Amino acid sequence: MAKKTSKRTAIAFVESPLQFLSALEAHEPDEELLIRARANAKGMTSFLDAFDPAWLPERVRLDREGAKPGILRKVSPQRIYVGDACSGQVHKALSMAYLERRMPEIVVLDDGLATYSTIETLTAKRGPLVRPRQKLKPSREVMAAYVADRLRGLANAGRLRWHTALPVPKSLRNAFLRTGGQITRHRFEHLQSLPTGGSHSRDTPVIGSSLAADGLIREADYLGWLQGIISDGPITYYPHRRETDEFLAALGRDERVRIKHVGLPIELRLINLPADSVIRSLPSTAAVSLAVLNPDVRIEVTEVPAEWWTGASPDSLRTSLNAQTVTGDDET
Repeated sequence: MAKKTSKRTAIAFVESPLQFLSALEAHEPDEELLIRARANAKGMTSFLDAFDPAWLPERVRLDREGAKPGILRKVSPQRIYVGDACSGQVHKALSMAYLERRMPEIVVLDDGLATYSTIETLTAKRGPLVRPRQKLKPSREVMAAYVADRLRGLANAGRLRWHTALPVPKSLRNAFLRTGGQITRHRFEHLQSLPTGGSHSRDTPVIGSSLAADGLIREADYLGWLQGIISDGPITYYPHRRETDEFLAALGRDERVRIKHVGLPIELRLINLPADSVIRSLPSTAAVSLAVLNPDVRIEVTEVPAEWWTGASPDSLRTSLNAQTVTGDDET
């Protein structure tokens, strides 16, 4: 009698639409995956409401509970996908479950361009997993440092992986591989199979940025950049989920601006733009993703000038945000 083989079980903790899509790309066909989405995170409720469950791959289930403490004591997945490796909720779930037992394989998913900072932290010998500019309470910093050390230990054991569609600078790639970590790549294969998109106007599409909303660049400079694009003709503006209603209302008073709120990520909405289209953007993950998804569309990324920065971000973040011309290293 043939021995019955059990399928691999996995759980994904995601807190943004991109992290969610990245989990779908990382999912393996023979894997039973439970996606735990943090529905109360900014922009997630509208995304989850707009996402058609029929778009989920086979053997993938979704719930909106997030990384609630105790979940990893109820289930024992063989693999954990982590969208935001700096999330306090994720740190607590991992710490509670694996304080005295072996942690399974961890796969780091793309979390925007901030992913570079996460990988840099994990290649360092010490230091907590914390977002740039974030100040933690002492108890949280201890937990963030503990999780970082555990992940570094997993890398050394060959059980930490980064699954990415981002271009990987050679220096970062080599540093991560030296720790024992692995890198696997995707080109949004599942996303490209979905029946999304729709009709598009002939206005210039502009990808909204969170840099001004997050206080990293001056709002006046950002508005000046937008006005320069608008002076050449009407635009369709796709807001970032962290931009404020007040800012968008002020921008929308210009009759040449059409603001298009989308529940689904911009990667899903602009995947089928005509080949002669030009998209304007500051450095962003969406610009990188769309270049992968639709190579026939021209994406003009404006590097952020030094004088725009407010001084609230570290030099490493500024460098990685402007490093849009790095070549992905496919030797993985």
